[in-house]
Parts: sequence; structure tokens; C-alpha cells
Amino acid sequence: MEILILILPLIILVLCSLLLKGKELSVERINTLVLNVPASLNARPQKQNSDGTRRQRSKDTFITRLYLSLRGQNAASSEKIQSLLLRAGVRGENSVEIFRFTRFLIAVLLGAIALIILTFAQQFQVTQPLKTVIVLGSGVLGFFIPTILMINNIQKRREEVKAGLPDMLDLMVICIQGGLSLEPALARVSNEIRYSYKILSEELTALNVELSYLGDRFQAYQNLQNRVDLPEVKSLVSMMYQSEKLGTPLGVAFNTLAEETRAERMSLAEKKAGSLSSKLTVPMIVFFVPAMFVVIMGPPILQLLGITE
Repeated sequence: MEILILILPLIILVLCSLLLKGKELSVERINTLVLNVPASLNARPQKQNSDGTRRQRSKDTFITRLYLSLRGQNAASSEKIQSLLLRAGVRGENSVEIFRFTRFLIAVLLGAIALIILTFAQQFQVTQPLKTVIVLGSGVLGFFIPTILMINNIQKRREEVKAGLPDMLDLMVICIQGGLSLEPALARVSNEIRYSYKILSEELTALNVELSYLGDRFQAYQNLQNRVDLPEVKSLVSMMYQSEKLGTPLGVAFNTLAEETRAERMSLAEKKAGSLSSKLTVPMIVFFVPAMFVVIMGPPILQLLGITE
């Protein structure tokens, strides 16, 4: 049973590869989607009947439709993983493949470790069905651990960018009013905040590089919005694009956005302070009130019992 659990993923992969290599696959449709070959160049000449009419090709088999469906889902999943990795700060040519391999490897390792512990440890006397559930559960947990870490990293990066955005906007106002254009101002600000807000400095540097080398400036702004995914950054992107398109002064726009961001942060702090009393009610009842009763009622009870005078 233990060996079957370990080799079950390999058996599934071999069966899928054998099914996808069947002769019933529609080669024309697969080449059109995978190799981007035009359908007109990829189509085979159809045979003619004795009366001169062309025969209709047989419809695509179930394996063909299954292959195309899985490939479409795989492409959509790859785009989603790529977007999440960019927001987590992971940038690379093969980042999606590395993430998937890491997820599979951790799942297999945790499942194997759980199987070895349950098999050779004498103190764990469990039944075979429970052992199977524990091994499979360990594998599922290992499969989701990289995703959980990635989402946690995304949240940390968003919080740091949100915390440093008002200071960055103030520095941008100073640079713009000092006579610098947008690209030199971004370079100067990213250099100034690289120690206090490292992630925000990296994003500004990437934006400056894309503005310098991309032909479409709106695409550079859109890439920044996709990497950070914050409402404040979305407002910043819209403001910079509209400022360049309509000719609005960047200094005034940055100053207004900085005031709005700082006011929003102050409002959030006041909201948290207002909800503090209600959040402290349960901890005070559970921890503070019993200790207070012990301190107040302890001496009289000890005197009644005759333990103390």
C-alpha cells in the first residue's frame, strides 16, 4: 500500500502521456493551438468520393477535446500564477515552472516523510486507512504550502507599499517642483527611499526602466498597477496617465494624491482606535477580572478559613 501511494502520481502521468499520444488526436487543431500554425496551412486535402463530392472528416474524438480543454485551463492557470508571482516579487523567465515543480516536490516529500514516520516509528500504532489519510493529507498540505507563502508575501509587499506611498508622493512633489521631469524624479525618489521602503523603491525603479524603454507609456503604468494591485497605486497610475495626456501639472496632482492618501491612513488609524475598546472587552473579562477577584477576595477568605490572622 505504501509503495502504491508513492508511485501513484507517476502512474497517472504515464497514462496521461499515453492517452495524449494516441492516433485519434486531431493533429491539425493541436498544431494550430500549440505551434500557432495557421489553419489554412495546416489543413490536409480531403479525399473525394466517386461522385466528385468531398468527404467530411470525422469529428474530433473525446481525447482531442480533453487535450484542448486541459491545455486551455493550463494556459489560464499559468497566467494567474504568473500574475501572483509578479505581485510577490518573483520575476524570472521560468518562474511558473519552478513554482509548480516546487509545489509538487514539497507535496511528495511531506507525503514520503509522513509515510516513513508512520511505518518505522513504533509509538505510532495506527490503522491502515488512517495511515493512508495522514499520508495523503500531508501531500495535500505540502501542495498548498508554496501558495500560502506566496499569498503571505504579496500581503506584506502591499502593506509596505501602502505605508510608504505618502512619503514617496511628498518627495515626488519636491522633485517635480524643483524642475525635474517624471523619469529623473522617479530615479531620485527610488534612490532616496531604498533603505526605508525597499519594495516601493524596486517598483519605482522598474517603472522608470519601463518608461524609458517601452514604446507605450500606458503599458508601463499598467504593469505597475498589475504588480502592486492596490487602490492607491491604481489612483496614482490614472493620475500620471491623465496628467501626461491632458497636460495637468504633476506637482499639483502628486500633492493632492498625497493629502488624500495621508487622510485615508489617518482615518484608518482612528477607526482602529475606536474599535479598540470593544476588542479589549473579552480579554479583560477572561484574564483581568479573575485576577482582580483573587486579589480582592483572597485575604478575607484566608482569614475566614483561619489560615492568616
